[in-house]
Amino acid sequence: MSEKLQIVAVSGAHGLLGSTLLRTQITGFSTTGLSADIRDSRAVFSEIEACKPQWIIHTAAKTDVGNCERNPEQAHAVNVEGTKNVIEAVRAANARLIYISTVSVFPGHEGNYKEEDVPEPVNTYNKTKREGELAALSYEKGVVLRLNLVGVHPDGSRGKNFLEWLIDSIRLNKDISLFNDQFVNPLSNWTVASIIKMMIEKDSSEKILHIGSSDTLSKAAIGKLVLARFPEYRGIVVEKSIESIADGVTRPRHMWLNVERASALFGPFSTVEQELDTLFQKSPFKEE
Repeated sequence: MSEKLQIVAVSGAHGLLGSTLLRTQITGFSTTGLSADIRDSRAVFSEIEACKPQWIIHTAAKTDVGNCERNPEQAHAVNVEGTKNVIEAVRAANARLIYISTVSVFPGHEGNYKEEDVPEPVNTYNKTKREGELAALSYEKGVVLRLNLVGVHPDGSRGKNFLEWLIDSIRLNKDISLFNDQFVNPLSNWTVASIIKMMIEKDSSEKILHIGSSDTLSKAAIGKLVLARFPEYRGIVVEKSIESIADGVTRPRHMWLNVERASALFGPFSTVEQELDTLFQKSPFKEE
């Protein structure tokens, strides 16, 4: 008789990272997606109690920066109160927690942020993610994983992130504006999922961990790497400052993390271009 698999539960299972995790085989575990609205504490508690997970990966969040700024109550309800609901249910289940956070909890003045650096969020989205971090860190079995994510939904582009917007625009020959003064060291959704797999399989005891590509590029430089894969593109590309977004929202410029600690644990990380190679191999960009 085969040994019964333990459970990894994923909130935000329909999102970019959540849906990728559901496609990632973790040795000794079965991965399941949570469907409860995290703002509903009773529903969250009931679902987690029923599935009895050993690990919960909390990816669910309201991430649209502009929308969070315009609707701070909604952002707080999901990213703070929703996270607290998940953590209370996790605590009751005595499970391990990985809370997916963001490099943008830092102000973005210089970059190269280490795990011990103190966050100083500068807009509503970042502030709510930092509050979520603090809730996760208050749980003795909670881990905060900070990153910058780039990718395409495994089921095809939904136009909901930088890369999906960029590729969709290229395919339609739309003119494109790229920011040349915002710098990131992102990882693909597939690489992040593989790192989470290793964290669970190794039973990682880190409280805060930073992961990212081995190099740092501007959004414009990343855009050019993607554009080089579409020689048929006929639109116009313009480089701009992040400040050209005239919505009154402050956005960090240097959104890149020091990944030395994670590299020592899991080995060296790929370059941004190698991460794009992974994405183009793993995520077929479906024709309309």
